Amino acid sequence: MKVIAYYRVRPNEPAHSDIALQEQREAVKTWIEGHRAAVQTEYVEPETDGFSRPQLRQAMEDCKQSGATLLIARTEAIGSGAEFCPRISSIPVAFAPEPSRERGYVSLAPEKAPPDLTLYFPDFRSLKNMPVYLCNGTDAAIRIITVRTISLTSKFTTPNPTIADKTGSPSEQPLSTTPTTFSLDRLDARHAAVIDRYDPMFDSDFVTTFEITFLDQQEQTQRLTAFLNAAPLPSAYIALKK
Repeated sequence: MKVIAYYRVRPNEPAHSDIALQEQREAVKTWIEGHRAAVQTEYVEPETDGFSRPQLRQAMEDCKQSGATLLIARTEAIGSGAEFCPRISSIPVAFAPEPSRERGYVSLAPEKAPPDLTLYFPDFRSLKNMPVYLCNGTDAAIRIITVRTISLTSKFTTPNPTIADKTGSPSEQPLSTTPTTFSLDRLDARHAAVIDRYDPMFDSDFVTTFEITFLDQQEQTQRLTAFLNAAPLPSAYIALKK
């Protein structure tokens, strides 16, 4: 099987770009080994905030002429960029495995991150399950971090036998999720860590509370909170407030 590998980089954020390219090459290697395939050609797209993708067009043309499969190495956002959601039906397309983004994964904060503590959703426009980051855009590390998350919705209800309506029948109460807690020892300045997952197809029906407690540079305990209401995410960054 012949494949043409398509990589994305982001030259205006070189630190993120270098890490992303390394991850993409590792993902392609894993895919190739699992499918007994061979890379015929590689195309590297210097991604900008525009929509022009000349390397992708060339890679697709190469696939048409050679009969190769286009192997897309990454769909995740790179740094402050956008998620890549290709819709290609004219040639065979495959996707290399995305790297793990489980709780505790730490990466550099995007260069455009606000100079505060925020929740960061790099794929906020997506409709698929995505990681939620605690983004430390400040110039100081924070320590002994605890993240508590709970969601509540009135769109779904559960029976509550302790509360009765006017007929004496058991009433119902809004559905809430089981609170989850996650801890981190430290989050350095200008870094971000995965603290949870967000599923737009399910979680958008809930109002979700994120409560963050930590020790600041002066060893003082701070508590910040953010709320996600029942609506599409408005931005990649959600403010945390006292």
